[in-house]
Amino acid sequence: MAFHLRRGTPFEAEYGASSAVQSGARAFVSGLVSPGGDVASQAKRVFDDIASALADCGASPADVVRTRVFYANAADLSAIGAAHRDAFEDVRPAATFVQVTRLPLGARLAVEAEALRCAASSRRTDAAGAPNAEAYGYSSVVQVGDEVWLAGVAARGSNSELVSPKDAAAQAACIAQVVTERLTSYGATPADIVSTRHYTARAYHEVSTFEGRRAIMAPGEPTSAGITVEGVGHPDLALTLDLETVVGAAKRRRNLRTGRTYEVEHCYSRSVRVGDVVYVSGSTSVNLKEVVDWPHDAYHQALQTLGVICHTVAAQGLPFKDIVRTRSYVVGEENLASVARALREILGGVCPAATVVGVPVLGRPEILVEIEATAVAGHGH
Repeated sequence: MAFHLRRGTPFEAEYGASSAVQSGARAFVSGLVSPGGDVASQAKRVFDDIASALADCGASPADVVRTRVFYANAADLSAIGAAHRDAFEDVRPAATFVQVTRLPLGARLAVEAEALRCAASSRRTDAAGAPNAEAYGYSSVVQVGDEVWLAGVAARGSNSELVSPKDAAAQAACIAQVVTERLTSYGATPADIVSTRHYTARAYHEVSTFEGRRAIMAPGEPTSAGITVEGVGHPDLALTLDLETVVGAAKRRRNLRTGRTYEVEHCYSRSVRVGDVVYVSGSTSVNLKEVVDWPHDAYHQALQTLGVICHTVAAQGLPFKDIVRTRSYVVGEENLASVARALREILGGVCPAATVVGVPVLGRPEILVEIEATAVAGHGH
């Protein structure tokens, strides 16, 4: 059973999206915004809208396993975290908090959520190693069945002290160790990781952290999105990494690449399929020769990127109508409208859940858009 929740909001109209998508037991809520007023009032409306959207999808906040919170002003984080706690205090989903450059419609925060309708009665959570878990109402790990979601992991020690302040490479190695330890306690290994994204603070944009992360990327070659953002909380933190894992995926996953040497060198796949779910890496308009097509042209880059996503979803045996969620990172406020146009043209008939955020820069100066996606088999039928 599939359901698309459309309420006629400006965000839905602009990005050709649904406020939420329900596919079987899964529900995906877009990166919702509610501009106007102070940050506390915006946050209250956004979390109320999430609860309402989940109800329309046959779920509730108690079923939420993952949230991602994007905010535009560092000074707003405490208030947003408190609102997240009020909304999810007894639920404690895995959460990632990331400061971005801009948000749709001038909003001060955008929040996306993922829920499993069976989660309320069968979840296992752990707040260990999450320094703001109590204040912000989240867990470092959530497990439901064989699926494990890790919150944004940062380089902190057992007492929540910063590890290797301002040293991005060392922090990446620390994060890899923490991830491995957490997965082990939940019966998983790095070979079971299916999807990752690492958010790097702007000050560390040109610092490579891959060697530090190799230990968790190489075994299973999951999907990856490497996104430069304004910040990841504390100014001495260089990056945070969140991920999805399926226990036992090492034996039943299907990984696909496009043929790019960069994918091989950095130990990730363009898409990974486990069961009915296809995870798609952050994709751009870089071609097989590692050249950026349509440099500095956000509209055509977005069109080409969406074509890459549809192709890899099809190669995994699913039609593009099975795409249930996209997440777009866009450089330059002036390019938001161009990316929105491309999303409407390619996926407007599908209307997936969508998150759109502005970032300061992507992998190369000429790249203006990177898009992740998730598809669920049978959703479009």
